[in-house]
Amino acid sequence: MYRTYRAPTYKEAVVNAKLELGSEVYIIGRKDVKEGGFFGLFSKPLTEITVAKSEEGQDEVVSSAKKVLKSRKAEEEPGNAEIREGLKEGIGWAARPSGSVFSEGSIYRENGGLMQELREIKMQISRLSGADRGNTAGTGGFRESDSVIERIIGFLRLNDFSEAFIDRIMGRFESEFSLQDIRNPDEVVNKLRGYVEESIEIAGPIEPAAGDRSPKVIVLVGPTGVGKTTTIAKLAASFGVLQKKKVELFTVDSYRIAAIEQIGKYAQLMQLPFSVINSQEEFKNSVVNSKADLVFVDTVGRSQKNNLGLAELRSILDGVKEMDVHLVISATTKYRDAVDIVTRFTQCMYDKIIVSKLDETNTVGPLLSVLGNGKKLSYFTNGQSVPDDIAIAKKETLLDMLSLQDLKRELGCEGRIQ
Repeated sequence: MYRTYRAPTYKEAVVNAKLELGSEVYIIGRKDVKEGGFFGLFSKPLTEITVAKSEEGQDEVVSSAKKVLKSRKAEEEPGNAEIREGLKEGIGWAARPSGSVFSEGSIYRENGGLMQELREIKMQISRLSGADRGNTAGTGGFRESDSVIERIIGFLRLNDFSEAFIDRIMGRFESEFSLQDIRNPDEVVNKLRGYVEESIEIAGPIEPAAGDRSPKVIVLVGPTGVGKTTTIAKLAASFGVLQKKKVELFTVDSYRIAAIEQIGKYAQLMQLPFSVINSQEEFKNSVVNSKADLVFVDTVGRSQKNNLGLAELRSILDGVKEMDVHLVISATTKYRDAVDIVTRFTQCMYDKIIVSKLDETNTVGPLLSVLGNGKKLSYFTNGQSVPDDIAIAKKETLLDMLSLQDLKRELGCEGRIQ
């Protein structure tokens, strides 16, 4: 059940609502209106509020909120970036009913009061959600939990996570946490770590071919400037020099003389066989004739927007059926570019990701925001030194870079994360 009340001031409207419905009412909407007058003249300015009773539950509040905002549809103002951001801030993490007016293309204005109204709606939904779980916390406790939510969102944004990723994380908090749970900073931070950890899949190290089998072919693909050639050198040195495996180096990058010279120099220093591949047939025959345990294949750097170049690379790689293809992506890549890269390079059949230049960034949010769809992390590189600056990918490496201890201190909890 919800009702509207009008009065000359906001406080008078609230008093009228409480006199009729009792003190346990929740204000889910507020607007300025005019009443009376003649042809728009001499009308009185009033404040109208919309309230709901707590026992009606979260669904009633959501329904009420929808009706309140639908009544303002005539005041639509698309393209207002500030209001759009308010929508994300106010209800981005709450459950959104089907057909809701909270779509990104529907932005509403209410004489500057919509931002506050959205925050109030978010607060009421969260409060009633906690009450449904048996939480009897008062208004003060809710304000405290709302502050925790804002701090978590701020922390994720500080680490450059995408808004879509933040929405998913906050959706988990909204559905799994009561107000009692969210007042426990230790529980909040450890749960946040767990939610982020679930988005990370680890492939494990490269395993050489066993026995008399054909060599295992490791192909590195990726855009220009991410460090594929140096990464190939690190892997070749690790397996060929340190682990004494039989290793060969191939390059499909016949476009850049400097690239051929660079990897050729590495092969000479490590005393490893080296071949330049120019066609699908050459690639196929070179692998068939190889006596190595591992064949590492460096490829030409291609912009993810160069569809023709990617198709040409795919054509050469089709010469060998069994390959282990790793996409190399720099940890410094912006989120939208990272989405483009991991999407467009799928035609190169990669299923593992090597993150390079991890030492050159302070945030890993963009990277973590694009992981998923069965793509697993295999290695991290964190410098130029061959073969030292490469490590098998571990979840803890990325999680530690989030500085969750800082969030824990901010929430007022001491001690180490369990």
